[in-house]
Amino acid sequence: MNQQIFSFLKTYSNHISDNLDNVNEINKLLVSSFVLEQKIENIKNYKIKSLLIQKDEPEYNVLLQFMNLIQKSNKHYHFEELLEFFEFVISPSDKLINGAIYTPEKIRKYITRQSFNELSHKSVDKMKIADIACGCGGFLIDASIEVKQRTNKSFKDIFQENIFGLDIQKYSIERTEILLSLLAITQGEDEKEFNFNLYTADSLEFEWKERNKQIKKNNGFDLILGNPPYVCSRNMDDTTKELMRKWSTCRTGHPDLYIPFFQIGYELLTDNGILGFITVNTFMQSVNGRAIREYFSENKVLLRIIDFKDEQIFKSRMTYTCICLLEKKESEHIHYSSTKQANLQDVSKIEFNKDSYESLDTQKGWSLKNSELVTRLESIGTPFGKIYNTKSGIATLKNHVYIFKPIKEDEKYFYMADNTAIEKEVCKEVINTNQLNKYDDIMDLKEKIIFPYTHNHINQAVIIEKDVFVKNFPKTYEYLLTKRELLATRDKGHGKYPVWYAFGRTQSLEKVKYKLFFPQLVKKGFKAVLNDDENLYFYNGMAAYAEDKRSLQILQKLLVSNVAWNYIENKSKHYASGYFGLGKNYLKNFGIYDFDEKDIKFLLNTNSKENLDAFFAKIYRLEEQ
Repeated sequence: MNQQIFSFLKTYSNHISDNLDNVNEINKLLVSSFVLEQKIENIKNYKIKSLLIQKDEPEYNVLLQFMNLIQKSNKHYHFEELLEFFEFVISPSDKLINGAIYTPEKIRKYITRQSFNELSHKSVDKMKIADIACGCGGFLIDASIEVKQRTNKSFKDIFQENIFGLDIQKYSIERTEILLSLLAITQGEDEKEFNFNLYTADSLEFEWKERNKQIKKNNGFDLILGNPPYVCSRNMDDTTKELMRKWSTCRTGHPDLYIPFFQIGYELLTDNGILGFITVNTFMQSVNGRAIREYFSENKVLLRIIDFKDEQIFKSRMTYTCICLLEKKESEHIHYSSTKQANLQDVSKIEFNKDSYESLDTQKGWSLKNSELVTRLESIGTPFGKIYNTKSGIATLKNHVYIFKPIKEDEKYFYMADNTAIEKEVCKEVINTNQLNKYDDIMDLKEKIIFPYTHNHINQAVIIEKDVFVKNFPKTYEYLLTKRELLATRDKGHGKYPVWYAFGRTQSLEKVKYKLFFPQLVKKGFKAVLNDDENLYFYNGMAAYAEDKRSLQILQKLLVSNVAWNYIENKSKHYASGYFGLGKNYLKNFGIYDFDEKDIKFLLNTNSKENLDAFFAKIYRLEEQ
């Protein structure tokens, strides 16, 4: 559908999560428009009939406006579009807090069909199928269709005997009932009332076997499908954080909300049951994923991963995802494959890499793309993290307040773009090291940063006290005062700083003479730049520190070599357009060869990348690949 339609819905559904009447109004608009478009007449179902806008109701004019937009769009308005509309009008605040997101039809149907195929040993007629974070019911709709096609049962019986759903939002469950009812009606099954096994509750604490006799009798679910909520820890409320602590998969780091859904789902499965999720792929490598990796390993879960790597499946989210198919029976191996959405094929035809759980390190992360190569490169020499201190740059949390490119200067002041004067003595030079993807000359990157700190005798950065600041740098203080309210919004207004004009974080404020700068997101052919100016600071990217220059000169050549790139693309996190993450956690285990003096002399005197790559390939045994 075109943008005008979504804009109309966005406007009409304003404050939808705060007012039950508004929820009902948008439900009526969508149901009525769908029924009109599909020319469905003489509906018997009580729920759907109650949502039809009549000509004498004030909402009828809104319905006509919406129908006019639909007809002008020249697009189909079928069942899938209706589902997408319902997912779209979920309150933005609920999307942030509860992680609700529309799952594309192709992905849903693929997961559903493949999961059913894997359950060929079970009778579909009696199968218990759930989505434990169902949103508006997309996976339950597809599962209902699948059961119908395989058994020819009535939808009334399917809803009552096969389909089960749970969501934290009451209006999502209401919409799931609406959509399932309309599904049956569009297929010629119009009942006055359908009975559903749908619940409004929090999956983190809901007791299925206590609440539903069918699930207790079946000892769980035969199939669980879904798209678990995408919520990072900083966006969770205190209640959710407390509930997550009861799950062992949440005991390390600050896990995102999708993590415990693996454990919840797996433990709700019957023997040989199947769980099919599309979810974030970060659990394979992140610190926050250590406990779920350990859980999979300890339980020897039969896990198959289809990784989309840098392809973004969801239009509205900058997330990198994978399909996970878990079967509740033991396996010594984990199965991994990567592909593009357009190339998805039957699971039975996919060639998976197999790695034994025993050979994988749950602490370091799973390098499933080429675990043998990664293991070899990590076993050579000394781990990177034991030689180099790697840091991310200065974090003001409001860079545009502190960092600027002077338009002019005089003896005492730098001048910002709006001609604001800033005392030179309170400024330091700073570069954005992520820009090294575009430039290799630091001079092109230099900016000024207002630096409200001095250094004590042990090189610690100490904030300049207010009285001193006002006396020595009055114009800068006056400028910062105009930004005080803006600075107070950092950390959602809960930041605890020694003074209000301090940086948001205290990292990377010390003076360091030798630094190797490199981007935090890299493509093949990225640059690493060595610098020995202790008064040059950096932000956004990364830097490796070492006490001697020679050590960093060696690293500079190794880091941009083909050997290091082989490690990065098999170990690090994918991002769009061929970029990979190069943060501290991705580098710390890379093996730094114990070069002898002859090797070092060669490295320091050789600038040919071809010769350097050949040298590194030999000592790292990359020629064996």
